[in-house]
Amino acid sequence: MDFDETGAAPMTADMTAPVAAEEPQAPENEKALVRRIQATIRGDKKHHEKAFDRMRRDMFVAMHGYEDKVYPAASYKANITGRHIQQKTAALYAKNPKAVARRRETLDFTVWDESPQSLEQAMMALNMAQQALMPSVDEMGMPVEAQGIPPHMVQAFEQAQAVVADFQQGMERRNMVSKVGKTMEILFAQALREQKPVDFKTGAKQLVRRACTTGVGYVELGFQRETGPRPGMSEKLADFRARLDHMKRLASEVADGDIQQDDAEMAELEASINALQSEPEIVLREGLIFDFPQSTKVIPDKMCHSLVGFIGARHVTIEYLFTVDEVEEMFGVDLKQEGFKGYSADGKVAEEASEINSVPDDTDDEDEIKPNSSGKGTSGLVCVWKHYDKPSGLVYYLAHGHDSFLRPPAAPDVFVEDFWPVYALTFNACESETELFPPSDVALMLDQQMEYNRSRQGMREHRRAARPRWAYPNGSIENEDIEKLKSMEPFEAIGFNVDPQTKIADILQTIPVPGVDPNLYETGQLFTDIQIIVGAQEAQLGGVSQATATESAIAASSSASSSGSSVDDLDAFLTMLARASGQILLREMSEEQVKAVAGPGAVWPHLTLAEIADEVFLEVEAGSTGKPNQQVELNAWNQMLPFLIQMPGINPEWLAREAIRRLDDKMDLTEALSSGIPSIVMQNQMQQPGTGDAATDPTAQGGEGAANGPPVPGGPGGSGPAFGSNQV
Repeated sequence: MDFDETGAAPMTADMTAPVAAEEPQAPENEKALVRRIQATIRGDKKHHEKAFDRMRRDMFVAMHGYEDKVYPAASYKANITGRHIQQKTAALYAKNPKAVARRRETLDFTVWDESPQSLEQAMMALNMAQQALMPSVDEMGMPVEAQGIPPHMVQAFEQAQAVVADFQQGMERRNMVSKVGKTMEILFAQALREQKPVDFKTGAKQLVRRACTTGVGYVELGFQRETGPRPGMSEKLADFRARLDHMKRLASEVADGDIQQDDAEMAELEASINALQSEPEIVLREGLIFDFPQSTKVIPDKMCHSLVGFIGARHVTIEYLFTVDEVEEMFGVDLKQEGFKGYSADGKVAEEASEINSVPDDTDDEDEIKPNSSGKGTSGLVCVWKHYDKPSGLVYYLAHGHDSFLRPPAAPDVFVEDFWPVYALTFNACESETELFPPSDVALMLDQQMEYNRSRQGMREHRRAARPRWAYPNGSIENEDIEKLKSMEPFEAIGFNVDPQTKIADILQTIPVPGVDPNLYETGQLFTDIQIIVGAQEAQLGGVSQATATESAIAASSSASSSGSSVDDLDAFLTMLARASGQILLREMSEEQVKAVAGPGAVWPHLTLAEIADEVFLEVEAGSTGKPNQQVELNAWNQMLPFLIQMPGINPEWLAREAIRRLDDKMDLTEALSSGIPSIVMQNQMQQPGTGDAATDPTAQGGEGAANGPPVPGGPGGSGPAFGSNQV
């Protein structure tokens, strides 16, 4: 079963490594530990059961616009909450973060006082000393011995040497740290681009939407390696690893005799091998992974009293649902033989075989679920728990109903200062002694949403009740005529089987019905409450408000302030995420890998865990993600720039780089800058033709005369936007 010489990996005995012929039995103390951890996880899950139910309710309301089991599905509904979630997500997450690795402020000089004057004096002293030490020639051209440094200048010369040496060493250290920071920026940007199957921007917008819908959103950081077992995460880098794991499982089952020659799996294995052999090369990637678990799949410790940082928590658990084959491919454990507790696709325990919807419809009844000696099922989905235990410093992988670890307990797959690489994002955080999860925007708007639906449904029913109706005396009209009245079209004439002398008005009489009073179903006060609660006014939701322009502007400013606060929360979250990502990259990436991604000029230090945790070199923070913050920064830069360009000693290249960074452009100044070339303005002034008259020719009026030339057409631009509302 070897592969041909096409660059594909050969099928070796290592393909059968994940599953041994006979799994060793776990010792009793390990089984006791597994039972204790599973009991802890179930206790935490039960403790947060009400919060998880509220999240599921909010997700349903955000999708359908009404509360299930409370409001009839066939009644009128307008999804105001879903519209608000979409609007807020678009306002908060405008673009991907741009990580900027800045040098941490440190005192890098021990002798030099960081004064330009003292450095200039030291350089002058060294020049004078070098001139005194250099041999010279007399008037006849004969060499004259150097006089040497006068005794009274020896101490000053030594001090100048120390100052210059300290300056050079400090600047070399700063330049090295700056190159490390630039390298980290490139690696972080590459990690954002490589996220598959969901790119980072899509996942991050889903995270913000999830935080608005359920009250909290999570990100888990991981690192995918070319070799070794994979962690139980949803997101993977796009490569051939999943295909190889699948082939390993099939090959191991063939070796164990579980798959016969006539089975469908055998044909699948042969087709997979042929497809892999036809590939010119296989791709195995490694790099940073951003996983976005659902809000109901992260189970904090019941003792936790703050989701941001998981303050007070001793452990955090992440729940996954996998098939039995996926568990075998990832962890090398055959749960079909050892048993587990089956789950249905909706995340509930399948108490009966009929609830397990992963079983094909054409499966025989006796094959649907096979209990083993322990009474646990062997069909359905597997609930896998990744349990971060901070006191022990270990991560446990367990399957519900399985009495041993899926993988031996070990340290976390990645190193971060906070131990668990799981981070929470919240927008409506409140102080509470009993509630851990903050209320979501959906929960805050639920009463207004339901009242709006009831108001519109009441108006619908009232309008139906107010439609014209007629009554007639019994026996005055035949049933055939009644059916004609019910089905007649507008402007259609019909005949009644009555006496021609009888008037229609004497037979049919209008039933008085109540008129529709719009004041009974007025919804303006509901939008007023929505604006007070979540900061969204009617005009932002697409409705036509009756407020004046001044009132709308004030409401927009208030909404911008609320959005600005949420943008700050999101920026702080992304900053924390970028800092943790930098720690993972420093720990996991080798210098060869870094140079392959960032280029041969990349600088990558070898640090200890203590140095990585202390961040002795860098502070990484995410760039602004909201338009209001960017506009304020540009306004501040426009006010500083006129003063900076008039100060002596300011580096023009630094000014250009700072301006490009604030404008968020991806222009590379390395290709644009060339030393020795004057500015374009200066070149234009040099090429300006003279008038021939010294009184009117600017170039004949001294060194500053060129500035008296004709002004550039157009003149200065207008004023910038006013502060306050930055809605765009």
